[in-house]
Amino acid sequence: MSFTSEVKKQLSELEIKSKSAKKAEFYALYIMSEGRFRSASGVVAKNAEKLCLRSGGVVERSFYRSGAKPVYGSDLRWSGSFSLSDRTVAASFLRGCFIASGYVSDPDSPSHMEITFRNVTAYELGLAAFELVNLFPKGTIKGKRYVLYFKDSDQISAFLVTVGAIRAVLEYENVRITREGRRNSNRVLNCDDANINKALNAGARQVKIIESVMDSEEYLALPDGVREIASLRLKNPELSLTELGELCSPKVSKAGAAHRFSKIEKLYNSKSRHV
Repeated sequence: MSFTSEVKKQLSELEIKSKSAKKAEFYALYIMSEGRFRSASGVVAKNAEKLCLRSGGVVERSFYRSGAKPVYGSDLRWSGSFSLSDRTVAASFLRGCFIASGYVSDPDSPSHMEITFRNVTAYELGLAAFELVNLFPKGTIKGKRYVLYFKDSDQISAFLVTVGAIRAVLEYENVRITREGRRNSNRVLNCDDANINKALNAGARQVKIIESVMDSEEYLALPDGVREIASLRLKNPELSLTELGELCSPKVSKAGAAHRFSKIEKLYNSKSRHV
């Protein structure tokens, strides 16, 4: 079962006590499907019929069609009025909209959630309902359909909480946190690898410089501290400047170690110009 199907099933199993909330959810199912509700889930379809009857509507026909993609169908008839009176009603309306024509990506996939509206009336009600619950999706048009969507994981979680999919939110957040933790770990490891490679390259270069000047009289005339850091580098080409500085006696900072190496590089550059 896909994550979207699981969320719709969870929403259809909610115990809703408020009559206005039930009516709002049913009206969304009704207007989104234009009275011809279809679902791959028997639980979802049965809930749609139950909400229809409790809202004063009529279930004209029910059917089940098996196959590779089984379908539960309900033809619904209803006459009445509806308005988005408050936040609770708006949340219930959005719950019905999602059940009827919503999609949310699996938690381990790139974040995306959308609701597709068949007509302008449903679309405008959807916009108004989102505004009442302080959520602001982006909109687009696909063919003759209107789509409201989120690509931000925090907004998706907020929507799922708003419509009552609490268990789905917990699963979504758990997978998301695990995924982001893995990404951060990889980022740290990559950074560490880059730093290690940088230190190795710098060490190899410094070894080459030292070896090219160490037999010269000018090198022997360098201060003891400079020749000490050079000797330590030859023995430890893989260490960083900070680590080499800690091996000096007395210890020196990274800046101090770099300053000592600058004297060796200056000698190397001077000799290279005269070659």
